[in-house]
Formats: sequence, structure tokens, C-alpha cells
Amino acid sequence: MSRPLRPSALAAATLLPLVLTACGSSAAGDSSSSRANPGTLTMAIIPSEDASSTAQHYKPLVKMIEDETGKKVVLQKATNYAAVIEAQRAHKAQIAVYGPLSYVVAKKSGVGVEPIARQLLTKGGTPGYWSYGITRGGNKDISGLSDFKGHKVCFVDENSTSGYLYPRAGLKKAGLKDGSYTKVMAGGHDASALSVAHGDCDAGFADNTMVDKLLIQKGKLKKGDLKVVWKSPLIPSSPVGVSTDLSGKLRRQLTDVFTKKANADYLKSKGYCEGDGCFIYGYWGYVPAKDSDYKTVRDVCATTGDPQCKAGS
Repeated sequence: MSRPLRPSALAAATLLPLVLTACGSSAAGDSSSSRANPGTLTMAIIPSEDASSTAQHYKPLVKMIEDETGKKVVLQKATNYAAVIEAQRAHKAQIAVYGPLSYVVAKKSGVGVEPIARQLLTKGGTPGYWSYGITRGGNKDISGLSDFKGHKVCFVDENSTSGYLYPRAGLKKAGLKDGSYTKVMAGGHDASALSVAHGDCDAGFADNTMVDKLLIQKGKLKKGDLKVVWKSPLIPSSPVGVSTDLSGKLRRQLTDVFTKKANADYLKSKGYCEGDGCFIYGYWGYVPAKDSDYKTVRDVCATTGDPQCKAGS
């Protein structure tokens, strides 16, 4: 059984514009030449937090990309994960910040996308993150995934890697079948974690950075409000994908921008931000990415057999 938590999770696959720069021109036009070298780069973002938080997190990065490329950058937060896939399929987004699963789905379904970078949590660290299974801090009835049976469980989005795919694999391994718990789609990692903390869901899933860092920094959670009862295997970090419509020269330029300059050290040194404001959703920066980095996600898809993993889903 599945039911929605909030309307945005069920919205049509549309993008919500975030006003970070002047938006005098639209995304790339219909001609192949304008698509190869557009005057404006639209950057689509998967939902993680509310729109205002997304704008604040990405503001330094957007300004730096504009300065490096000489192009306007329009940041757009999607209402759901599928919207990012469809935006690149329809040639409406030249840059997309995917989740690992949504990238795999996009690639498999024929979207012209090339991964150029993936997030790095800490400088010199391993590019990856984890899904957490969570419940309220004082809940003694739930101590592992097997205890999710019979409860209302918050997920993020059916195209979310840490908010749905890996949790589904974990629940299956714990012996839980569909129908043994009530699925609730929260629409974002923040919404899922907060819904559990506020008692709207008995348990749920969200990525480790949202639970351990971001919501606490924002004062929306206190340490101890949530209890982590499960941690997934390491998930390859989220990729930045650029449209293959873009010229090879522009794609190489964006690759250099993301892998050499889109990091907290560089952004701070150039005055784009200060302190924690230089960490994009808590991540230090980006490292190079390639399609084979996401083989483990494809392997989990094969294990779960979820329809979301299939082309065109």
C-alpha cells in the first residue's frame, strides 16, 4: 500500500525556477547550433529540500559557473526526480544534478547525458554516501528494518537511490514484502526525516548528510530526535550530467569547472561564499565521474527488480 504525503510528490514532471540570476533568455533553442552553445545554461536539481534552501546552497556555485563560462545560469528545482530526466530528454536542461538511480534510468532510457562529476563529501575522501533507516529517538519498538513491518514508512521518491532503491533492497533482505508496511512518499529527504521526527511516519529513510548534518545545522532537528536503525552499503555519489547536445568544447569546460573549481576551498578563496556556505548540501566538492561508477546501482536494480529501474519508467 502506498499513499502520498504532500502534493508536490505527485505533481506533474515540471521544474520550478529559482531566481538566482537574470533570466532574460530561455534554455537552448531548437536548432542544433544553439543547443551546442546556448547563451543560457539551465541547471536542473533533484528535490532534496525546499526551493529556498536549494537556491541558497547552490548560489555560490551558480555564480562561479557564470563567471567561468560567460553564460547565464538558471537554476531549477524539480518537483520530483522524473522531472529532471524528462527535462534533459526534452532538451530543456543542459546541466542536471541527478541521484545515482535517476541517472541510471535516464541513461538506460536513451537520454543524451554524459556524467562529468560526482559529489565528494570531504576533501580527499571516498565519493559516496549512505541511506539511513530511521525512527524517532525514543521509539523502543523499532530497532532494525524487520521492525518496520506493520508500520507507516516514509520514503523520498520512487526514483531516489538512498530514499527508495537501497531501502527497498534492505527491506527485502530483512524479509519484508510489499504490503507488509505502508509506503508514504515524502518528496524530499528533508521531508522524510522530518515526517519521522514529527510522528507522521513511524519510520523512514533519508540520506546520511540530511540526518547527520543539514537539518541539525538549520535547527530543524536536534541530536537525538532521530535514531538510525539501518545503514546501507556505500552508494556511489550523485552525478552531475551534461547534455550531449552541448559541444565537446563546452562539455570539457564544464568538466573542468566542476572537478577543479566547484569545491569549498576554491569558492571560499575567490570570495563566492564563507564558512559552511561554501559546502553545497554539506558536500566539499566534486571529482570526475564516468558511467561505470554506477555499476553497483545497476546491480541493486537487478536484485530488487523495481520497475523504476527500467527504461522509460
